[in-house]
Amino acid sequence: MIEHWLITGDCHRMFSRFKHLDKTPNTAIIILGDVGLNYTLDQNDYDTKRALCNQYPYDFYCVRGNHEARPSDVPNMELVYDENVKGLVWIEEDFPCIKYFQDWGFYEIDGLTTLVIGGAYSVDKYWRISRGAKWFENEQLSQTERDACYMSAYGRQIDLVLAHTCPLSLQPTDLFLRGLDQSTVDNTMERWMEDLFKVFNWKLFLFGHYHADRIEWPHVEQFYMEIEPLMDILERWKKYDETGKLDWWLPLSPKMKRLMESE
Repeated sequence: MIEHWLITGDCHRMFSRFKHLDKTPNTAIIILGDVGLNYTLDQNDYDTKRALCNQYPYDFYCVRGNHEARPSDVPNMELVYDENVKGLVWIEEDFPCIKYFQDWGFYEIDGLTTLVIGGAYSVDKYWRISRGAKWFENEQLSQTERDACYMSAYGRQIDLVLAHTCPLSLQPTDLFLRGLDQSTVDNTMERWMEDLFKVFNWKLFLFGHYHADRIEWPHVEQFYMEIEPLMDILERWKKYDETGKLDWWLPLSPKMKRLMESE
């Protein structure tokens, strides 16, 4: 059984960040999307997965991002019950250390009621298409999936939300790509998440996608390269609720800095 849970952000097939971790037994790493394992859907994917499992003694739990295929669309994937998260995950027999969360679903991670939400829009969609690179038409949740998630979450108490993207009001606009016409960006997922987060109670929200490591808002953190124990993150916000203070070294979004300065 998993005893230690770590959180990190988008990897895009670059896994060297795991080299310096303590090889603590029974450790799992949750990657918040764009892992890079189901991108080319060929031998390159197979070799990358094999290297990841052989090189690092961890279990990997993957939220789906927008630069990868849905696990359900990958050959030889099987949906199985995982006791470590009390829910169904996708897995390949050849790579038992790698698990993929469903595109949306409820789990129990280290005793925390957890909602996982995968998918997002690719701002590089047309660049990839023009160069013959992979782009996945079903990268965002469908209307049917969004409706089902909304109804399932309605009125619930949820300890932890793990997602690739974030609600519209939490988007780190200062990190948007310069020169990109934002009117061309499909914010369907972010607008839906904005409504979704109003219909259930939640304690902690962690996401990736925007390639930064920082605190975006109280109880909201963005992850990219950093790796942090889930329990440390929970303790940070427990301390904040009690004292209104955060450790001085933590990077803050511009919005969070203004909030802290006003208190």
